[in-house]
Amino acid sequence: MSSPTAPNPSSEPLARGVGFRLSRISRTLRSQWAEELTDLELSPPEAAVLRGLAEHPGSALRELARILASDPMSAKRCVDGLERRGLIVSGHRGNDRRPRTLTVTDDGLALVAELNRRMRLRERRLARLLSNDERDAFERVLSSFEHELDIDQPRSRKEIL
Repeated sequence: MSSPTAPNPSSEPLARGVGFRLSRISRTLRSQWAEELTDLELSPPEAAVLRGLAEHPGSALRELARILASDPMSAKRCVDGLERRGLIVSGHRGNDRRPRTLTVTDDGLALVAELNRRMRLRERRLARLLSNDERDAFERVLSSFEHELDIDQPRSRKEIL
């Protein structure tokens, strides 16, 4: 019988696990993105809400949460803060007062343009780490993960940027 504190020689080291490594990369990228957004006084979720609404104007809160793969309460907190700052406005569809529709204001669109510029630079820096063949293979691997995990995938590369 082995000791509960003795290492299991047949197990994979933590740092070699795909999930662990992807999580570590994701946390690092998110932290770096948060740092890049500090001068704009935005958090990564707020930036995602602005970009998502710019791509899908007039979305209701639940639609936005689905687009962002977020829960509605988290999306609502971001929406409320962005609305207080005058970066988005809410309204209603026609006579139906129930769903709250969301639209980015002109000030918000100017901010989205800056977010998109920064995201393109960021994506180019990351893309330079791989050759074209490696990037294509990496995108196929990511698509396979998304498919197997039943994660909605962007319809085109443009949606990723």
